[in-house]
Amino acid sequence: MGVAELARALARIEGRWGAHALARGDVAELHRAELVIAADTSLDRVIGGGLAAGEPIAFVGPPSVGKVTLALRAASGAQGQGGMVAWVDPTASFDPFAAERAGVDLERIVVIRTREVALAAAAALRSEGFRLVVVDAGEPGLGAIDLDELAPALPAVRGSPAALLVVAGERASRVAIPTYLFDRIDWERRFARTVGWSFAVGRAHASDRAHFRVAADGGFVDLGTRADLAEVAV
Repeated sequence: MGVAELARALARIEGRWGAHALARGDVAELHRAELVIAADTSLDRVIGGGLAAGEPIAFVGPPSVGKVTLALRAASGAQGQGGMVAWVDPTASFDPFAAERAGVDLERIVVIRTREVALAAAAALRSEGFRLVVVDAGEPGLGAIDLDELAPALPAVRGSPAALLVVAGERASRVAIPTYLFDRIDWERRFARTVGWSFAVGRAHASDRAHFRVAADGGFVDLGTRADLAEVAV
């Protein structure tokens, strides 16, 4: 979907789900304290309860570590609150099968495939209807978008009824976005084959991180925070 089609998509959403499916930003701002999107994982505790409306956040780390998996879980959480999700996809890498596996309702997510990520993100944030706007910037070397290109969209985040989640392989150099780093901890191998891996998520230099395990077949296990793991070890 291009940016020009976004308005038509919003009209279709209201036609299917009703005028109240898309809440006005000024109304949503009155209830901002209630507009926190939980992904129902231990990451919620690390990021202060969930993704907050009107605020940006970035998931940054190496390819295939688990960034998109947790972004999809956040999308499912936003839909669970009755909201719509906009997914800006400049590298055309959105996987509907992975999305459904993460609990995403494909009828309540609008995928926008454009290289004009700032324009698309700003349009979605200023619209009357999304609870979460995800920008999957892609991976370095595979047509990724530089996060600094999102600078024009950031003013639209404040006061928006939506949270902005950016998924990227590298951190921004000039744009200030609260960033959570994904680090692969270990590979799991069986009979000389890789069958999964574990990874951790947290702020740079922060002590508490959320830990997860991913299986090659798509299985996903929440191992809890570092504090949880310490209690288990004791």
